[in-house]
Amino acid sequence: MDTRVAIWNTLHDGEITVVSQDGDSLIMFVSIPYIRERISPLGDSFTLRLSGFRSFELRDSEGRKKSSDWREDLANNGIEILSAESETMPVKIATTQGYLVLDFDGIEIALDTGRVVPYEEVLQACSDYWDEWSARIPKK
Repeated sequence: MDTRVAIWNTLHDGEITVVSQDGDSLIMFVSIPYIRERISPLGDSFTLRLSGFRSFELRDSEGRKKSSDWREDLANNGIEILSAESETMPVKIATTQGYLVLDFDGIEIALDTGRVVPYEEVLQACSDYWDEWSARIPKK
C-alpha cells in the first residue's frame, strides 16, 4: 500500500494536535505516545510533512463538508485518526469527527525531536505494540 495512505492506519488512535501550512507543505503533529515511545529518543508525537499539498476537506459522517477553516477544524477539535478509507490519493481518513480528505504528493515522517524516520520503523513500532497487546488478552 502507498505510504501516503498506509501511515493513517499505522497511526490509528493518534490525535491531530497541531497543523500549519508552510508554502506547499502541510505540517501536522500527531500525538500517539504508546507508539512514539518505542522509537528513540523518547517523545510522544510524530510530525508529518505533506509536500505538494493541494487540498483539505473535513466532512461529517454523512459526507457533507463541515467548514472551510481547516486549521481551526483540525487543531482545536481533538480529532483522532481511525483508519484510511481509501487506497489511493486523495486519501480519505475516518476520524472521530467524520472524514478527513487530503490530497498531496509526498509525505515525510519525523519524530517530535526532528529526526526523520522511515515509514517501516513506525510500522514496526506499531506492529510490536499490537502484538504485545494481543498476547495479554486471555485465550479462551
